[in-house]
Amino acid sequence: MGKSHILPQVKPSLNVSRGIEKFANMKRILIVDDFEPSRVVLRERLEIQGYACQEVGNGSEALKAMEMKRFDLVITDNQMPVMTGLQLLQCLAERPNNQRPPAIFLTGHLTDPLAKAAQTAGASAILRKPYNDQELISEITRVIESR
Repeated sequence: MGKSHILPQVKPSLNVSRGIEKFANMKRILIVDDFEPSRVVLRERLEIQGYACQEVGNGSEALKAMEMKRFDLVITDNQMPVMTGLQLLQCLAERPNNQRPPAIFLTGHLTDPLAKAAQTAGASAILRKPYNDQELISEITRVIESR
């Protein structure tokens, strides 16, 4: 028979505790885009800024993700299979306020009627692709802080 080993109890270091606390306080952003390279680039940029991000490929997947987790912000493309960004915004608009994260609407094909429809559906900001990184970060900060 082998020797039984009793492991000493280890308290997390102060740095680990601060890291857990910092992670728990990170704002969570859901990135919705069918083009994976765009999602990855955006996620990496936002994680550098200190946000926790999750990626999904369309509006339907976004709704499923929101059933599992609370997000502080949704950033959605418009043109996607299964469910567009505008359809996602319209679904979110039907939820009670406390279950509806703010949303930033991104599109490479912005028209006045589309912008008006996105605004009516509750978009907190509307940006044309390709977007300026600094403008997007400013809008994210504004939208999250205004909650």
